[in-house]
Amino acid sequence: MTQGFNESSQQRPGIEMALNQQRHCQFEVKGTEKARENEGKLSDFLGSTEEDLELCGCEFALFLKITDSAHLPVHTPTIKRKEYHNRILFPTQHKTHRFFLTSFIVPTKCHQCTSLMVGLIRQGCTCEACGFSCHITCVEKAPKTCPVPFHQKKGAFCLDSQKGMGTAYEGHVWIPKKAGMKKGWQRALAVVCDFKLFLYDMDEEEDSTPNVVVSQVIDMRDGAFSVSSVWPSDFIPARRKEMPRMFKVTASQLSAPSNRYSIPILADSENEKSEWVSVLSELHKILRKSHSGDRSVYVLKEAYDNNLPLIKTTQTAAIIDHKRIALGNEEGLFVVHVTIDEIIRIGYMKKIHQIELIPHGQMVAVISGRSHHVQLFPMSALDGRKTDIHKLAETKGCQTVTSGTVCQGAHTCLCVARKSQIFCYKLFQSKKISHRKFKELQIPTNVQWMGIFSEQLCVGFQSGFLRYPLRREGIPYRMLHSHEPTLSFIAHQPVDALCAIEISSIEYLLCFKSIGIYTDSRGLRSRPAELMWPATPSYCYSLSEMRGRLIFGLSYTEPRASHDQAPPPKGAAPISSGLSARFPFGTECLSSDL
Repeated sequence: MTQGFNESSQQRPGIEMALNQQRHCQFEVKGTEKARENEGKLSDFLGSTEEDLELCGCEFALFLKITDSAHLPVHTPTIKRKEYHNRILFPTQHKTHRFFLTSFIVPTKCHQCTSLMVGLIRQGCTCEACGFSCHITCVEKAPKTCPVPFHQKKGAFCLDSQKGMGTAYEGHVWIPKKAGMKKGWQRALAVVCDFKLFLYDMDEEEDSTPNVVVSQVIDMRDGAFSVSSVWPSDFIPARRKEMPRMFKVTASQLSAPSNRYSIPILADSENEKSEWVSVLSELHKILRKSHSGDRSVYVLKEAYDNNLPLIKTTQTAAIIDHKRIALGNEEGLFVVHVTIDEIIRIGYMKKIHQIELIPHGQMVAVISGRSHHVQLFPMSALDGRKTDIHKLAETKGCQTVTSGTVCQGAHTCLCVARKSQIFCYKLFQSKKISHRKFKELQIPTNVQWMGIFSEQLCVGFQSGFLRYPLRREGIPYRMLHSHEPTLSFIAHQPVDALCAIEISSIEYLLCFKSIGIYTDSRGLRSRPAELMWPATPSYCYSLSEMRGRLIFGLSYTEPRASHDQAPPPKGAAPISSGLSARFPFGTECLSSDL
């Protein structure tokens, strides 16, 4: 009996452990079910199948059937990661780190390379056991032992001068408020990282923390970069007692001829100011000695002086050719001849919201007026010729338009989005422009973006993209597979769609307001890399002539130039897109191999 009691005592810990694991699993299932019940209709729709919609009586199923491009096996083979508590875990070995993707809410440095993990969400990963945080690309380089031994830990400041990677210095400073220095100073976190000066806005409270959104970025690789103390001869409107604590950082500003822009920065003390000037000056010397080449993606050219009132009120624009630009504002549609300094008004339309050039059909489509109607006219009208304007009466309340070709280029197609409806027209032009509607589509929610790829209409909406066949009848396909576990976070964290880019016939780049992801034709993740935005984009634009580059409009508080950032003048508008000109927007060009 004693022997049996001892055996049962030895087995009891194992039994209790199994019971605890079972209770833990039951708790997780209940918690997951409760979380799913709280999801909105759109999230349910994004993650549901056709059969699910029919069984639950979802209102979307009454008019729309949507399917994934391919059925997934039980284990998704796209990325060698596993799902755990709705987080992606990286491959781990016994007694090593247990990494999962993390969305940081404050600026965070990588513990491996010490560079900032820039982005709005999913900037890096963190070890669940010891808290070691790093870039996704630094996971394989991180020390294998968990927790990291003290002798393997890197300090807060560690700069690789050869590669230009790492953080060299950081601290709290004061920068001018958005309305100008006369309105006072704005507290900010300044970080010198990767030979750039990052500035993050902060509240004035002492215990406040900065947001992950980058306020300003100044690149030290800019040829005009310099740092110096502020003197009375600089004519900076500051108090005399603040002058000893001030220094200025100078960089290029987009203008013609090229100008420089200086931002005054106020330190908390004279000693801190001296440290900032010394650090930035020494780093700039190191950079010049390393002979770092010009990494500019494109050299931007100012098309017109931003003092022109027409430029300041522009809401939308389109590049006609290398000599002409079409601009739309409240007053109407204008063509600016860049080389001969001439401006022509086109027609008598008012309130231009979007300009869509249709080169294949030699037409131009605009959304205009208070009622947001679509109007068509020949492209020859851009030369100033008088022509008839063709109005699409049923497009009242239109939000956006896109154009392309169908039937292997035989016909010109125009798609018009109005809330959750899309009208598809074939356009014809002989003596007069005419149209014929050949398809009407119902979208599960409001349309945020449209584009035509390979005779398919790509539609972007909150947390999703769909592909609709244009030549034939057929059901739409999700561009984000509903059973792809590594992409489920998009449906659970609603985010607006910016645009989609067809990289090849089997791969797409889907851009949302918080992140960019690569998917294949089945809607599965095609690359582990995710594109990070330093600030919330206002628009996104890409052209095939730009070799896959992306142009973003970012809400930086002041225009700045850098090796991969080249901001336009205040009030600049996106190319072929609508934009309010309330803020001085910057732009960023992503030169990643799309």
